[in-house]
Amino acid sequence: MASKKEKTEVNVGKVMASVSSVVSFMKEQVASDLVNAKNSGKIQVNPEDLKKICFYIEASLTNSFVKASGQIESSLK
Repeated sequence: MASKKEKTEVNVGKVMASVSSVVSFMKEQVASDLVNAKNSGKIQVNPEDLKKICFYIEASLTNSFVKASGQIESSLK
């Protein structure tokens, strides 16, 4: 039978994997929404600038996840 510590570590790992998946989905969705906004004329931006904007948004979301992951893990223990 697994110890309480092992169960907690497994649960934390599962939660963090789920949160990581959500962050990845958010990054994909933001990029998709920006492309759709450009294509529908809601925003005016050239393709190269749009790529840069998407890169910085993705990097910001990734960095935020990394910074917040310790808080998430702490709250689960």
